[in-house]
Amino acid sequence: MMKPMRIWLATAALVMVSGIAQADAPLTDERVDKFLDSMTELQPVMEQVGQRLASLPEDEQPPKLDPKSADYDPEEMADGMSDALKKVDAYSDVRRVAEDSGFDSVEELLEVQARVMMGFMAATQEAMMENPNVPEEARKQMAAQFGGIADKVSDNDKAVLKRNQKKIMEFMQAQQQNSPQ
Repeated sequence: MMKPMRIWLATAALVMVSGIAQADAPLTDERVDKFLDSMTELQPVMEQVGQRLASLPEDEQPPKLDPKSADYDPEEMADGMSDALKKVDAYSDVRRVAEDSGFDSVEELLEVQARVMMGFMAATQEAMMENPNVPEEARKQMAAQFGGIADKVSDNDKAVLKRNQKKIMEFMQAQQQNSPQ
């Protein structure tokens, strides 16, 4: 798997393992643009955060969130991730990235990150489930892993992410081309 995709998936996994919230502000094209602008600076920080979190004793790690659970949503996720950043002394690093990218707070950046990642996972799941060439066993594994995550992504978020899909994919491709393999 190529490094940028691994980073996106690692970030998604970090989102699922930790817990990320900001006030219930809708996802907008502007917020997606700010998030994409932040990613070059945010990715190495989040890789370090993931390593630091993994090094914590099990009883000090943030609770794992299950995408199948009823409370798996971006608002819940942002608060937990913010607390986890403080625990591993990375809050100020992410605050710098948030401010440089035009976000009002770390929590706003993390909430947008969670919405984009959840939407990305939901779109991937939906595409896989609708593709007649995907084996039934793979569909069952996807359903078991992510449940009905698509149902947890708001119609607004889906619309914003669909409008920005090309931009997001171009960003990921550019990151892939610019990163050492």
